[in-house]
Amino acid sequence: MQSPKFNLEDYPTEIPAITYCRVSTDRQEEDGESLEYQEEKCLQYAKLHNYKVIKVIKEVKSGYIHYSLRDQLAIARQLIHDNLANVLIVFDLRRLSRNFVHSAIIFEEIEQAGGSVVSVSENIDNSLTGKLIRSILAWSAESERHKIVEYANRHWQNRLAQGLPMATGRTPYGWDWTDENKTSYKINPELAAIRYSMFYMFVDLDMSLRSIAHKFTEDNILPPSATRQEKKIAKGWHPETIRSMIIDEKNIGTLTICKVTYILSESGKKVARPNKNVRKIPNALPGIIDIERYNRAMQKLESNKIEKSHPPKKVEDFLLRAGYIYCKECGNRMRTTTEKKRGHEYPYYQCGNYNNKYIACNARTRINVPAVDKIVWEECCRIFERLELIQEVLEKEAEKAVREILNDTTANNHILQLETEINYAKEEKKRHTEGSYYYNLITPDIQKKEEQLQKYREEAQKSTPFINRADAYKKRIQSFIDFLNTMKGKYQQADYKEKRNALYILGVKVYINKLPQINKLPHQEYIIPNEKIRITYSPILTGVQLSKDNSWQEPADQDEQQPTLWQ
Repeated sequence: MQSPKFNLEDYPTEIPAITYCRVSTDRQEEDGESLEYQEEKCLQYAKLHNYKVIKVIKEVKSGYIHYSLRDQLAIARQLIHDNLANVLIVFDLRRLSRNFVHSAIIFEEIEQAGGSVVSVSENIDNSLTGKLIRSILAWSAESERHKIVEYANRHWQNRLAQGLPMATGRTPYGWDWTDENKTSYKINPELAAIRYSMFYMFVDLDMSLRSIAHKFTEDNILPPSATRQEKKIAKGWHPETIRSMIIDEKNIGTLTICKVTYILSESGKKVARPNKNVRKIPNALPGIIDIERYNRAMQKLESNKIEKSHPPKKVEDFLLRAGYIYCKECGNRMRTTTEKKRGHEYPYYQCGNYNNKYIACNARTRINVPAVDKIVWEECCRIFERLELIQEVLEKEAEKAVREILNDTTANNHILQLETEINYAKEEKKRHTEGSYYYNLITPDIQKKEEQLQKYREEAQKSTPFINRADAYKKRIQSFIDFLNTMKGKYQQADYKEKRNALYILGVKVYINKLPQINKLPHQEYIIPNEKIRITYSPILTGVQLSKDNSWQEPADQDEQQPTLWQ
């Protein structure tokens, strides 16, 4: 659907205009300058001054973010540039930007397109005096932003020096604030009792983390995500949640503050970084657990790593481990396990949800490892017999993958964006006389961006070269082709590493359906019914025909388009 075009002739008595409303955060919405409030004032102003508002544009982004990275502001600028509107109405000039140079560039761009900027709360025209006032206000907005940052840092440092909580977020699980000013913590008896019961069950009753999690879930005790009123609430308690709450030093009254700091990336996103000023404050909140019991819990966690951890399995016994075999019923990856019977240990693949009490797999799929590994490798050997076809296809695929890797421009997005901004700024600079007001404004902005560009280029050079990745992929495929040539006719003698590399190159995935009870004598071979196993392989090998008929339906997941080995 095409957007309607607006021309001056359509409004003989009214001037087409657009309104731009912006807030930095949800908190600013609550403090009075909400988007709705700005929109109302802008529309009232437009009606009073004979403007026809053709579009209301709203945005929630910081004024510190570069103006070119604000999507809605870009739409407003484009409408002015395309002569669809003549006036941009804002509640105040700070809505455009809190950066002095950015504000000047936006004003100049709109004026060059034949438009104008109108502020509802500041009566400013396009005369020389109006431009001067506008520049002063833009400088004032940037100065105000720096003062806000300075105040926040000073407030943070003062509370840190006094050993007080930061009081910028919610209380930990088990505590409440004593007052509205968040000056100190007090114990929440109900939640604190849950924390204490964890230690009692773990230390005194010698229950496992999993047992404690099951107990809390069965007793319908709400998990921490429910008390935080999060949108996505966990279905129950998890062992890792119990562990993280047990090792938490807040149990004994020690509060760790300033773990991370948040910064704005060049893309405008807020990202977390480790804070070098991280600090621990003893006795910052009332303890729930005594130090002796806390230390006993830590000792038990350490001893569990040695005494109760499962002995390491022989990975060579599980050919399809780590992503090559899946449960057809629930689509979950099957895990490796062993079972001891009559002094002998038997390896199995079983569904990842086999023992999950709350997200249980109805099929609880389980299969003998040697039996399924043998079937899969026999099918791979049949593919190897078509050596010439495989070699040709693989070499073509390797060249294609190399081209895709070398053409990958993801890492260069920031560099291209900065280059575009610099070129745009240089074009703007050419329009002004050397030494003029706008010429002097744009020059330092260009220098700053060129420094950022140089920094990004240096970081890109330090990253993993794409050529090395491409060569590694080619070498892996060439190694597989050499294996086929060397082992021709004796593929069953391949070692574990060679088999795993073959599975990777062929893109093998195995799907196991629920198996019936198989009764056999100890000396009999474990036979898997044909209709209970499904093997898929990479589409690059389409055309390789194998044996056996099967009435299995195609897997209903991302592998749906892959042909089967059972043809």
